[in-house]
Amino acid sequence: MTQAGSLAGAAAGERAERSGHWLPVVLLFLFIYVISYIDRQILSLVVQPVKAALGLSDFQIGLLQGLAFSLVLAVAAVLASPLIDRGNRARLLGLCMILWCGMTVLCGLAHDFGMLLLARTGLALSEAVVPMAVMSMICDIAPKASVPRASALFMAAPYIGSGFALLLGGPLLMALAPFEGVSVPMLGAFEPWRGLFFLLGIPGVAIGVLLLLFLREPARRGGADAGDPSASVIPFLRDNAGFLAPMLLANAMLNLVSYTIYAWSPTLMIRVHGMSTATAGVTVGSIFVIAGIAGCVFGSWAMSRSKDGRALSHVVRTIGLTFLCLGPPLIAFPLVANADLALVLLAVAFFLMAAGLSSIMTPVALFAPPGVRGRALAMAGLCHAGLGGLGPLAVGAVNDFVFGTPDRIGQSLAVCLAGATLVGLALLPRVIRLANRIDGPADRSS
Repeated sequence: MTQAGSLAGAAAGERAERSGHWLPVVLLFLFIYVISYIDRQILSLVVQPVKAALGLSDFQIGLLQGLAFSLVLAVAAVLASPLIDRGNRARLLGLCMILWCGMTVLCGLAHDFGMLLLARTGLALSEAVVPMAVMSMICDIAPKASVPRASALFMAAPYIGSGFALLLGGPLLMALAPFEGVSVPMLGAFEPWRGLFFLLGIPGVAIGVLLLLFLREPARRGGADAGDPSASVIPFLRDNAGFLAPMLLANAMLNLVSYTIYAWSPTLMIRVHGMSTATAGVTVGSIFVIAGIAGCVFGSWAMSRSKDGRALSHVVRTIGLTFLCLGPPLIAFPLVANADLALVLLAVAFFLMAAGLSSIMTPVALFAPPGVRGRALAMAGLCHAGLGGLGPLAVGAVNDFVFGTPDRIGQSLAVCLAGATLVGLALLPRVIRLANRIDGPADRSS
C-alpha cells in the first residue's frame, strides 16, 4: 500500500470513528445480552415458590443456578467457537435467541426437577454463543480504536441484566399475584412464578425472529494477525501450564464469588432478613446495576494504568489487590444481623468483585499469541465458568447437608465465599511473580 493510500485509509477510519456508525448496532447487542442475563438470573428471585411447587432442595436449586448451567454454558462456547469463526454470526445469534427464550418459557411449564434441568440446559446451550458472536462482530463493525470502548459498553450487560431481572421481576410477580389459583389449560392452577417466565420468554422469541429476518452479517476483517483457524491451542496450553493453571484457577474463584452472589443474595434477604420477594428484587437488583456498572468502569480504568509495557503483570497485580480488598465485606455481608448493613456490605463487595471481573479475560488475551488467542479465551472461559458454577451448588450442599435448615443460608454463604477467597489469595502471589517474569524488567527510563 502506498503512503497516500495509508493516509486515505487512516482518514477514513477517523471519519468512521467520529461518525459512531457502530454505536446503534452495539446498543442492539447490549439489549440482546441484557435479555440473556435477565432470562438466566430470574430463577434467583423465585427460589422459594419454585422449591415449594416442585419439591426441590437447596442442593438442587444450587445445581440449577450453578454447575448444571455454567458448565454447559462453557462447554457449549468451546464447541461453538468454530461456528463463530466460519459461519453466519448474525443468523446464529437470531436462532439462539429464539431457542433460549423458548427455554425460558419451558421453565414456566416445568413440573419436576428433570424438566426444569432440561430447560436450564437448553438455556445455557443457546446463550453460550452470544458473547463470542457479538465480540467477533464488534471487531468487524467498529474501528480498531473504538473496539475497547464498544466492548466495554457491551460487557455492562451482565450487571444491567442481572439487576433488572430482580428490579422487573418483583413488580411483575406482584402484578400476577391476583391471578394465583385461576385455572389455566395444560397448567391447572396458575402460579405467578410460572407467569413470570412466560412474560419474559415469549417477547424474546418474537425479538429473535426479527433478528433472524433483519440483522445482517458484517464483512469480516482480515489481516496478518488473523491467525491460522486450523492451528491447535493444546501446545500453547501445555507449554505454559505453569503460569496458566494457577492464574485461571485464581480467576475462577472470583467468578465463583459472582455466581454465588447472583444466585443466593436475594434468597438471603428473603429468608434471613424477612424481606418480601418484591422488596428483595428492588433492593438487590439496584445494587447489582449501580455497584456492578460502577465497579466495571473503575476496574477498566484501573487495569489500563500501566505505562511501562508491563500490562500483564499490572492487570494480574490489580486483580490481586481487588481480591484482597474484597474478602472482608464479602464474608461479612451474609453474617450481619442488620439488613441495611448487609446491603451496604453487599454493595461494597459487588463493586470490588465487578472491578476484578472487568478484566478477568485480559491476562489470557495479553499472553496468548494471535493465532490461538480466540481458542485460548474459550478454554479460559471453560475453566472460569466450570469452576465458578460450583459456588451456588456448594452453598446449597452446605445448607442441606451440613447445617440442615434453610434458615442457615447466611452461614452457608459465608463458608463458601470465605473458601473461594482464601484459595484465590493463596494462588495470586505466585501468579504475580510469574507475570512479572514474563513481562521482564521494568523500563526505568520513562
